[in-house]
Amino acid sequence: MGRRVLDSVLPASWIESERRALPETDRVAVVASWGAGPEVSLSLSWMVTRLEEQDYSVVVVRASDDRRPLDWSRGPANDAIVVRKPNIGYDFGSWATAIQMFPAIRGAQNVLITNDSLVGPFSSLGPMVADFEGSFFDVWGGTWTSQFMPHLQSFLLGFKGGVLEDPALRHFWSELPEQSNKTDIIDKYELGLSRLLHGEGFVTGAWFDYELVVEYTQNPTILGWRRLLDLGFPFVKRELVTNPSIVADGLDVPAVVEKKFGIDPTTWV
Repeated sequence: MGRRVLDSVLPASWIESERRALPETDRVAVVASWGAGPEVSLSLSWMVTRLEEQDYSVVVVRASDDRRPLDWSRGPANDAIVVRKPNIGYDFGSWATAIQMFPAIRGAQNVLITNDSLVGPFSSLGPMVADFEGSFFDVWGGTWTSQFMPHLQSFLLGFKGGVLEDPALRHFWSELPEQSNKTDIIDKYELGLSRLLHGEGFVTGAWFDYELVVEYTQNPTILGWRRLLDLGFPFVKRELVTNPSIVADGLDVPAVVEKKFGIDPTTWV
């Protein structure tokens, strides 16, 4: 068995922000971010700001080999706790680091985890938060897909009622084995989490089911990006902006987003 992600990350992680402790709160969001340099994208800045508008205390975990302080000057000010760590463990390693460093997250009534693979949010996160907090799911996702196997897509997940205190989930987040390629990351982390949730009998569901936007086995955030925007999803996946050739209508993304929100998404990556 390989090393755990946390064994490799936590000794070298540190808090960069002036704010260092979570307040007593029932709403916590953890945002995993990666960057080659210190510049913070508009998407990350606005994600934090929009979450704070919904009364979420935010922890940003930035994975980078560049140790310079983050430069937030492009976007609005925020009050997030900023954790820095080496580029190990991918997004799951960043989320696990936050949970390990701030154990109170496990018992919070409403915990959102997300990452900066999204461009946006281009509007308020009020509808998203209302769907999450008003659901009866133990574990909620922004989208549900049947690609590979039925599962919640991991770029946006929510945990309700202190469910992260459950022994099975505590074990999952504390024993993540290091993975070296994307296929293993998807299988062991994203699909592995959904297999665990199903096996342990947790109630799961999503804001947007794949059936609303794409055919069976298709990725709703890629092939269904236009329909998701129409339904109120205030993001597009970053890959659609940086590599539009992955879908037939990828070149339409900037114009569609600008028409709907008055924002050029190419400036938000």
